Amino acid sequence: MAEATDSVHLAKLSTTLGAATLTLARQAAIKATKHQLRSQGLKPTHMPHRDIVVLANAYFADHRAELVAEAKQIVERWHVKGFFGRARLKTFNQGGRR
Repeated sequence: MAEATDSVHLAKLSTTLGAATLTLARQAAIKATKHQLRSQGLKPTHMPHRDIVVLANAYFADHRAELVAEAKQIVERWHVKGFFGRARLKTFNQGGRR
């Protein structure tokens, strides 16, 4: 029974790490897109968000490998520090705070 629980936990953790990686990669694409717009003299704060997302999606498609690689390193550091899964819960409970 413990093996099944561990298997489910690992599957959920893998999904969570993958989602976190893609989220960070997409956020980086949006940030880079806004930076490009500013360098062109435009103001992203005055643009509809959907327009920025369309441009960011194109940027993401062109730079996917590097964005995902950078995001994966960050997520791995977070995982080692215990921000995902059981390790985070244990450190939180050990601190005596709730």
